[in-house]
Amino acid sequence: MQQLLVPVKIRKHLIPFFYKEFAGIEANYLGLNVKACQINMTSSVGFMIRTTLEKADVPVKGDKYYLYLSMFNKETDSKLYNCVSGEKSWLKVPESVNEKINNILEDQFRIAFVYFVDGMMRGNKELLVKDAIAEFMIQYELDENGFDLESMRRLYNRSKENNHQMSRLQVKTSNRVKNYGA
Repeated sequence: MQQLLVPVKIRKHLIPFFYKEFAGIEANYLGLNVKACQINMTSSVGFMIRTTLEKADVPVKGDKYYLYLSMFNKETDSKLYNCVSGEKSWLKVPESVNEKINNILEDQFRIAFVYFVDGMMRGNKELLVKDAIAEFMIQYELDENGFDLESMRRLYNRSKENNHQMSRLQVKTSNRVKNYGA
């Protein structure tokens, strides 16, 4: 089985989050912490990748993708590999598709953030919102990616104004995202 590299640039603040939350195989390679996360084509993320990433003149059936996330000190990186058999495959990731992948991952990140804070608050009635937010920031290394407690608090408050957290998936993506174009 041949592995073809498909460059996908994921926003830096999302890499530590998905590194911890996606299932996969972790390893340490030349001082890098790397994780291979298999994405099945029948999953919701896999379906999105399959329908938007593959542009082949000759149809090639890839049954899974591997998302490789690496972290070394404060440097993060991500690559997407497609496992195919055969010699011909032309894959590319148009910039607009790369942006859409990031938007979907950003939505999942923000929804998880709100539910994390809400869960901590329910579990400990005496806990302050800022302490729950700080715990999320520490767990996912957000301070190392330019986020601060106040901006995360504003993000949480804006999200809570809407009583339907999943509605985030129904509306146009906001460009009010740190590293939006990255």
